[in-house]
Amino acid sequence: MGQIGVQISPLRIYRVGNALIITALVFTLGLLLALASTGSVPYLSALPAAVLGVIALGILLAYPILSLMVAILGFVLIASNEAGFQVIEIAYAAYLFAFLLTWFLRHAISGSSEILTQKPDIALALFLGLLPATLILTYFFHGDFLIAFSELISLSMLLVYFPVKHVVAHHRIGPSLILITAVIMSVVVAIVNSFEYASDLSNATHLSHISGSRVVVNDALLTIGALMSLTLLIYSRGPVSLLLSTSAVAFTLAGLIMTQARGAWLAFILGMFVLFLIVRTPERIKILTTGTIISVLILGIGYILIGPFLNVILEGIVERFGTITTSFTQDLSLVNRFRETQAVFEKIIVNPLIGYGPGVSYLFYDIVHQSTDTDSFVHNGYIGLWYKYGLWGLGLVLYFWYSTVKIGLHAFRSEATNYWIRLAGLAGAIPLVALTITTLVGNPFFLKNQLFIIAIAAGLAVGAGEQSSKTTCTSSVAVEDHL
Repeated sequence: MGQIGVQISPLRIYRVGNALIITALVFTLGLLLALASTGSVPYLSALPAAVLGVIALGILLAYPILSLMVAILGFVLIASNEAGFQVIEIAYAAYLFAFLLTWFLRHAISGSSEILTQKPDIALALFLGLLPATLILTYFFHGDFLIAFSELISLSMLLVYFPVKHVVAHHRIGPSLILITAVIMSVVVAIVNSFEYASDLSNATHLSHISGSRVVVNDALLTIGALMSLTLLIYSRGPVSLLLSTSAVAFTLAGLIMTQARGAWLAFILGMFVLFLIVRTPERIKILTTGTIISVLILGIGYILIGPFLNVILEGIVERFGTITTSFTQDLSLVNRFRETQAVFEKIIVNPLIGYGPGVSYLFYDIVHQSTDTDSFVHNGYIGLWYKYGLWGLGLVLYFWYSTVKIGLHAFRSEATNYWIRLAGLAGAIPLVALTITTLVGNPFFLKNQLFIIAIAAGLAVGAGEQSSKTTCTSSVAVEDHL
């Protein structure tokens, strides 16, 4: 008996998906031309650039691993957090979501490999899948839909976790490729931050401006990048890898210092401490010796570049670091965040299970500006999740976080796996442990920079764990066959 209707094969559906992506890119072209017509960019320069960009992206999306690397490295273009919507941000967002849509279509339809293979995958998929439904809460509790959509777009950065995990788990060079790419991206961000820092110094008119100069963006990204670089350093093999990893640590750590974010400094120290406890004695000695060398290197380069102002800057850094213990009671900004958390928690007690939805504001008395403030951003990641998405959202994210760290550390401890798999598991897990501190006084769950690098770290850890379990099973089978 003949088949009724048209047979739908994975290849046919994949081709249809590609057609949809090309359509989306053409739409992006139209959007760029619309921006050009408003005067945001010159029309004549936007037209050929957009056409060539659409053609190049259509070709690039046929190579998933290369597309993922471009997405990771290209994030540098939007890491500065400029006010408003920039043309480059729109172009990058179009590319990123085109890549994600293509990737999910390919793997969901082809059936060659499942997407949800680990417990963290299911937890994250449930959380992200339920997010659109929370807009009902936004409407019910009179939230701002513009802010709500902005929050959901930021959270969508966590989707990068799935392709990162898949590359690490299913490709031989996946762990090394993703880890090195993430470190390179962090180094470039640190270099960009250094230019902004130099610009602030050149515009300073008083010594206090120099000592207090800082770059307030990318602190979490640089924290994770510095810890990943440090992991590469202590397990480096050969003089070339040692030199490159030492340079990466120096750049990312210097960039982290320039932020003058005390929470990020504490997070790095916690990550380094946990790393110190986990590794063996030779690696501990390497941490101490290379740490001393890197400190001297940073001071030497700093003296060459800024000369006599180095002492003023160091005094400002030491003074800020020294105020960590007293900041909980004397720093108005930090105390204000505690008052904010208390006000939000009082609303959580009324509705602890389902939450209030994205974009919903709260009232509290701002002691910095001496006025009652209405805000939707909560400077405590755990409380912010609980307030917006209830106990279910907080529980899913915490489970995802905990299980990711557990899987990554398990992959590192597995003696049956190779060097890069163990390294990827450790480099993914340690930064997530470190960020548990900053999440108490910051909110990484609503900032695209932090969510993007968190997704990469989690993908490294879980992907390494998945590949480690496959390697262990293969080794066990080989032993049984031999016996």
